[in-house]
Amino acid sequence: MLISALRAVLPPGVAVGAADPTAPETGLWPEESAAMARAIPTRRREFAAGRRAARAAMQALDLPAAAISPGPDRAPVWPTGTVGSISHGGGACLALVAQQGAITGLGIDLEPAEALPRDMIETVCTSTERDAITVHDLLGRITFCAKEAVYKAQYPLCRQTLEFHDLETSIDLAEGQFEACFTRACPPFQAGARIPGHIVIAEGIILTVVILPAQ
Repeated sequence: MLISALRAVLPPGVAVGAADPTAPETGLWPEESAAMARAIPTRRREFAAGRRAARAAMQALDLPAAAISPGPDRAPVWPTGTVGSISHGGGACLALVAQQGAITGLGIDLEPAEALPRDMIETVCTSTERDAITVHDLLGRITFCAKEAVYKAQYPLCRQTLEFHDLETSIDLAEGQFEACFTRACPPFQAGARIPGHIVIAEGIILTVVILPAQ
């Protein structure tokens, strides 16, 4: 149900892959395995699941399999001509992949469908967002999830680390959509630039996805 709902909001040319983050660690390429040599077992399993999911999405697009090693900033280094995003949370792991061209950025985030801990609300939410989240228990977590998806989509273009308050979101749960507004410039995005996204809630998981078209 989660994956089918996700596929319903994806445009042509964007593929999704899935893997079990609790399954034994398999499928890593040598350079990927080397990058995780010092990681704890749970992290290695999640990392391996992400790479299996990404290669499943690549296969769905008839793209050749390739290593997806983490860069110095820990962000995935996608094969030339490819854009993608990986997330695991709520017991699931999903990846989105597309060929670079009409699409310049992808962001996906998964979170458990639970209220955001109170001690995180001020860190994550602007004052305007804090006023809005009082109307629904999940809005704080959705705000967190939406900002994470935007961050992943914009990072390959900006190469800047955003703080949570560098984005302000408006959420339309009835339509399953959100919009994030930059509160400061992050070239090529100017202050006030807006990025739309989709929200899916199913199987006890909140999923947000952002697709950046070519400008």
